[in-house]
Amino acid sequence: MICPKCGHKNDMDATFCENCGANLKTNFSGGSRKPVKKEERINKSTKILIVVCIILVAGLGITAGVLIEMNKVGTAPVTNNTSVSPSVNSTSNNVPVSNAQYKTFSNGVIYFQYPSSWNVLPNTANIMVIVGFTGYPSFSVYDESKYGYTSLAAYASSSKSQMNANGYTILSEQSNMVNGLSGEEIVYQGQSSDGKMITQQMELVEKTPGSQYFALVGVDNTDNYDQDSSTFNQIINSFKFIS
Repeated sequence: MICPKCGHKNDMDATFCENCGANLKTNFSGGSRKPVKKEERINKSTKILIVVCIILVAGLGITAGVLIEMNKVGTAPVTNNTSVSPSVNSTSNNVPVSNAQYKTFSNGVIYFQYPSSWNVLPNTANIMVIVGFTGYPSFSVYDESKYGYTSLAAYASSSKSQMNANGYTILSEQSNMVNGLSGEEIVYQGQSSDGKMITQQMELVEKTPGSQYFALVGVDNTDNYDQDSSTFNQIINSFKFIS
């Protein structure tokens, strides 16, 4: 024990300084100084160590929680929006399909894309092709060149006369372009042969003036036409003559 008065080094259990005789158990301010026991020093160190450990464990827990949350964000499930691959008609001329939700029809004369859920349906002699469902909606292409129309105006006039005679009403009429060719769009509404109210979107196209005329016709139940007319427009926008 170091004497606080003269600095002499004494034995740890000495009561008085061997050099100056000062009382080693009494401080110089007049109070008693209680020696710190070894056990108390150990307990204090242990408490400090425990506190440090608690702080470290808490810090590691917070860090682990942050990393887990970051990992959840980084590995969030990705929704697969891949559409059904288009099937191509055996007579396709391999024109690329721009929208995977659509498939291609081509017979060497005409080309267009239609919804992948639709089917090619049996057609009659005066229909080049019909796609869709057995009921509605459906989309057909007619080659009406054999009727000898001399102009697009004459073709449109004949169509309106025939449809009016069959009890159909014209809802709208406007000039249009199909595959860069002059056309006339006429929307009719009337009753079909099976008694259903239907709406027809008819695109009359003049391929060769005074010679070649085609009709592109989308048909649907009147109640569903508004929601399906955009599909008809997409088909018409993809339509091309390839020969």
